[in-house]
Amino acid sequence: MRCKGKTKAGERCSRKAGPSGYCSLHDPAVLAAKAKAKAESSEQRSRFEEALNTVIETCRAKGWRAYVENQDEKTWRYVTITVRKATPVGYTEETIVGQLHVTVEDGVKVSLVKTTFHEYGLDDLRRSIMSDLGRLAWLKPKAKKSTTPGIERVLNIANRFHLVATQLKRRHSNRESLKIADEYDVQDLLHALLKVDFDDVRPEEYSPSKSGAASRLDFLLKAQKVVVEAKMASTTLTDKKIGEQLIIDIERYRAHPDCARLVCLVYDPGYHIRNPAGLERDLSRNEEALEVQVVVVPK
Repeated sequence: MRCKGKTKAGERCSRKAGPSGYCSLHDPAVLAAKAKAKAESSEQRSRFEEALNTVIETCRAKGWRAYVENQDEKTWRYVTITVRKATPVGYTEETIVGQLHVTVEDGVKVSLVKTTFHEYGLDDLRRSIMSDLGRLAWLKPKAKKSTTPGIERVLNIANRFHLVATQLKRRHSNRESLKIADEYDVQDLLHALLKVDFDDVRPEEYSPSKSGAASRLDFLLKAQKVVVEAKMASTTLTDKKIGEQLIIDIERYRAHPDCARLVCLVYDPGYHIRNPAGLERDLSRNEEALEVQVVVVPK
């Protein structure tokens, strides 16, 4: 059986047809799959180049020289960038050198390798890079349409939490104010902000036990069936550990009769979270039993 397709000259193809009635060159399914793969590759390359340009521009804006050492031009996922900067150290001037290993997949991961004895400014550079990458449109989690009354107000409080905490430091005549030093401070300020919009805010509720362990919830908005969880990132509580804790908590919250929606505020004023957009995307979900929204601030 001959292929039903036509050549560029408009003549019927002389190749043998497959089960679809077309040869591999004219099979619509094969052509569609190739077109899809080509489009995905083009999109991946576009995102890769946008992320790379953002990293290079941030380095230069912070006074660092940046050189691309190795670049993956096959899958457009990996690139190694060497950065260097002359910095005064005591009475001399030292050249600080480091390498940034950038991975572009669902999100963007940037790991830092320090290659000189002194490392002044490298951690600050990485934080600035992650902050600038967080502004890329395709890295921002898509806003989900809320089905729970009042949830927009909770998310607004979470997203503006850092602005409030910063403003509290700017008091008249340098008067003493609330300092966010640990997770308890985060909970105290969050409790006060929730009371602005909600009458019934119940702190320290307990979720049903699972495998013999009960989990304490930070705040329960019973009327809205919303649980609000707060965590503060630190040098010992970064992406991996926070992610592991939240995964365990999320499973426990499923059994709580008054929890239809979970909002997890991760406060990171020290920029210990390497990939805030990735953490939000990996843990946020919209399932029938429980909807989860993770918010990391600031970014």
